[in-house]
Formats: sequence, structure tokens, C-alpha cells
Amino acid sequence: MWNVTDWRKVVFSDESRFVLGTDDKRVRVWRRPGERCNSPPHCSTSHCPHSWCNGLGAIAYDSRSPLIVMCGTLTGQRYVDDILRSHVGPFLNGLPGVVFQQDNARPHTAIVAQDFLRHFQSLSWPARSPRFVPCRACVGLAKTADNIVSLCT
Repeated sequence: MWNVTDWRKVVFSDESRFVLGTDDKRVRVWRRPGERCNSPPHCSTSHCPHSWCNGLGAIAYDSRSPLIVMCGTLTGQRYVDDILRSHVGPFLNGLPGVVFQQDNARPHTAIVAQDFLRHFQSLSWPARSPRFVPCRACVGLAKTADNIVSLCT
């Protein structure tokens, strides 16, 4: 059973996607109050390339990584080159004895990413397990979504 001292050694990481436009191919539906299903909705779609970005970060008991902003698709190799090697590795090396935790997103489970992370102690994260990611607070590092948008554009 883990105690508070054990959990203080864990570095949690996660990412969030920020849509800067409506290129995520979702259909937005606007209805006036009271219209619920009484009339056909007004729908809007847009297909603008790269109008989204990812904000990534890590937190520990008494520290946090810088917020990393990336536009485009995150592959396993890009995860290693642009995030793990450049940001996460140095952050973990500055915190001796920590245990790294990440979810099982595809870039995280790529062989190239697992090879890089074998140099660090990591928590295993079962596939399709419920999300327990306190790092959603990392989004707060940017203060507001507007700051993230300004970093992406």
C-alpha cells in the first residue's frame, strides 16, 4: 500500500488538445433557448488545416515542468524527440528518485518511447484504465486558454 511519501515521488504527465478553430470535423449545433428538438438546428462545419494544438506538461509534489505546446500530430518518434528527450528527460533528471507516470496514449506506448523511458522508473498504466490524471491542472500553467492559443499561432 502506498503512502503519502510514496506519492510525493510520482511525476504525473498528460496532454490536452486545444481546438483553435472547428477543424476537428465535429458538427456544432446551435439552438435558441426553448427550441430543443422543435426545429431543425443551425449547423456549422469548417475544415481548416492545423487549427489545433496540444498542451503537454508534468507535475510533481513540489514542482512542475514547463508547458510544452505542439501543433500537428503526435507520433511515437515525435514524442521522444520533441517531448521526452527535450523536456521530460531533463525534468526527471532534476528530481532524483522520482517515478514517472503517463497514460497509455499511442505515442506513449510506441516502442521508441518505451526504449527511451527504460532509463527512468515508471508506473505501469493498464490499457483502458480509468483516468487518474491530476496533471489536468497543468493546463493551468498557461493561465488561460487564450495564452495557449497565442502560443500556437
